[in-house]
Amino acid sequence: MPYKRKGKCVYKKKGKKLGEKVGCSTSAEKAKKYLKALYANTNENIEEVNEYFKNNQDSDYLKYDDHPLSSVEKLLDDDAPAPWDEEYEKKE
Repeated sequence: MPYKRKGKCVYKKKGKKLGEKVGCSTSAEKAKKYLKALYANTNENIEEVNEYFKNNQDSDYLKYDDHPLSSVEKLLDDDAPAPWDEEYEKKE
């Protein structure tokens, strides 16, 4: 994904490091909303995720394929639980 939030600011990613600052907000909560808006307005991320899963067809990648939380939109939503969270919680 091309963006990362750090504190009150959002940056473009440059590899594993932070790149150019995109913008800052008055609070971390507003920065989270800004980050969501950036992701919501870029279809290339959804296409990238779809392409990734299309190219990885082994059982590990398909384990959650039919899970209701496995849609691209849900996986990109920071507030939605991930499909594997339920499995992880059962192990604890």
